[in-house]
Amino acid sequence: MFNQWRLQARQVLIAVLSLGLVFFHLYTSAFGSFPDMIQRSIHVGGTLMLAFCLFSFNRGNARQSPLGFFDLLLIAAVAVFTIHILLSYDRMMGFTFRMTSTDFVLGCIATVLVLEGCRRVIGWTIPLLGIFGLVYALAGPHLPDFMAHRGLDPRLVIEVLYMSTRGLYGMVTGISATVIAIFVIYGAVLLRTGGGQTFMDLATVLGGRTVGGGAKVATISSAFFGSVSGSAAANVATTGAFTIPLMKKLGYRPAFAGAVEAVASTGGQIMPPIMGAGAFIMAELLGVSYLSIMVAALIPAVLYFVGCLAGIHFESKRLGYKPIPVENLPKLKDVLQIRRAGPVFSSLGLLLFLMIQGYSPGFAAFSATAVLIVFFILGARSMTELGARFKDLYHGFIDAGVGLVAIAVLIAGAQILLAMISTTGLGVSFTSAIISFGDENLFISLLLAMLVAMLLGTGLPTAAAYLLAAAVVAPALIKLGVEPLGAHMFIFYFSILAGLTPPLCATVFISSTMAGSNWFPTSLYAVRLSLVAFLIPFAFVFHPEILLIGATELIIAFGLTGIIGVIVIGAALAGYLSYPLSVWQRAAFLAAAFLLIAPGLVLPVVGLIALGILFYLHRWLGMRSMNAS
Repeated sequence: MFNQWRLQARQVLIAVLSLGLVFFHLYTSAFGSFPDMIQRSIHVGGTLMLAFCLFSFNRGNARQSPLGFFDLLLIAAVAVFTIHILLSYDRMMGFTFRMTSTDFVLGCIATVLVLEGCRRVIGWTIPLLGIFGLVYALAGPHLPDFMAHRGLDPRLVIEVLYMSTRGLYGMVTGISATVIAIFVIYGAVLLRTGGGQTFMDLATVLGGRTVGGGAKVATISSAFFGSVSGSAAANVATTGAFTIPLMKKLGYRPAFAGAVEAVASTGGQIMPPIMGAGAFIMAELLGVSYLSIMVAALIPAVLYFVGCLAGIHFESKRLGYKPIPVENLPKLKDVLQIRRAGPVFSSLGLLLFLMIQGYSPGFAAFSATAVLIVFFILGARSMTELGARFKDLYHGFIDAGVGLVAIAVLIAGAQILLAMISTTGLGVSFTSAIISFGDENLFISLLLAMLVAMLLGTGLPTAAAYLLAAAVVAPALIKLGVEPLGAHMFIFYFSILAGLTPPLCATVFISSTMAGSNWFPTSLYAVRLSLVAFLIPFAFVFHPEILLIGATELIIAFGLTGIIGVIVIGAALAGYLSYPLSVWQRAAFLAAAFLLIAPGLVLPVVGLIALGILFYLHRWLGMRSMNAS
């Protein structure tokens, strides 16, 4: 009986904290946020308490376990240091502020608990990076010469982390508390109110009738879903539950099915209108509107998914994968009926309209959420259905609260290292090292930046990996002449692609488990299908026009050549165009496609001419072979 009471206590706490966070962020998005320290401390404190409800000490899912005394003690400690910040706000804002012993002790507790929350949510990566930052800050004079600095006083470190807007409650936490949170809420509600199934059915209508239809459905549905969820893992878990069994039923190899879902779900994070937390952080770091990031990401996203679809199409032709049977396809008129699709597309349309009109992303997302909820409720035809729809909304709010944990707690943990980097000057030293090691060679520096972003991305979610990599790598690329937007987008892409690259390919691990395949061959398929994604960042660094920077005619030219290039790469890697390609044809097509993204104008033109010749030879050889047979 006592254990049952403790289990119910955990469930109640999860519900109360989730609903409290959702309504807090809905209110502040509609009526304006509180002062920075208050807004951010409630955001971090609420999500950290929820993290201790959701994850046990050994990092297991604790939702169905009785609430233990230790977890309750940690939740109470978080509540104490959060309330202390709220009560101390006026004192902290005064000119005569001096940190007290109570401030110092609670600041130490807050730092430790944020690191512990990160450990429970994602593992040791962020806590170890945070500890490294603290040790580096405190032990500066005792470090080797190339790392040495004056060192920071422990009280100063805690004051920066706990009592200022440079540490746990820093700028990126502010983005999470004011913008990212409301988009997480919107995405969770949209998917709980039928958006996920609508996206899936629409993708089936669009891609199911063609060669490799099952794989194309996975790609298109993941693009739709990912543009709202902004999370590769959530994307795989949601769309993969339908697409992977569908592909296996149609005779696809399990490894191929898992790879298709992993690649498609990864691309969802770069697909406008909602590109995940990293894109909002990028907008703030660059000092531009989120709409600017969304527009700049459009052509790269198109290139990514066209490349994926091309690879799937030619691979499916080579392997003989068939379309989805017509009798299994939903009807377009059923998918787009007003009662079902109206709330989904009206809310998305309003979101885009308000952002284009210049409204803040937070207000746009709040308005879209409100419209979605109202239309969803009004669509009920009976009291029974109305009750069921309110239940769906309730679960959507719980999903949103849980979804906030993985972002807010990790960002607060990452802020520890970021604060120490900025306070000690480590970022400047790292930037100089990259430029020096690359010998001021842009291509070598890009490779170094790629490695840093992907190494961080193997152990961290995209937002945290991008944030840390951007802090130390982006300034070096900008100094070497890369457009600031191009530098940040380059790092963002490779932070995402780390989830596909062995040996620590988290997205592939999830999809291969769902497909019942070995993760290694699945990852090899994934790398092959997504090779164009590894080239796109280099393309928009060498040709900023792909990010819509520059003359209109060059934007159109490089956009078209990019599309041609990714299609050719897909065919060359699959070894099939209109008929199987020989080894020399595959190599020649790849070389010509790579020339399309080379710096300058001459090499891309040479690549186009070479492709024209190769297409002619391919057609001529094919006709000769047919005549001979």
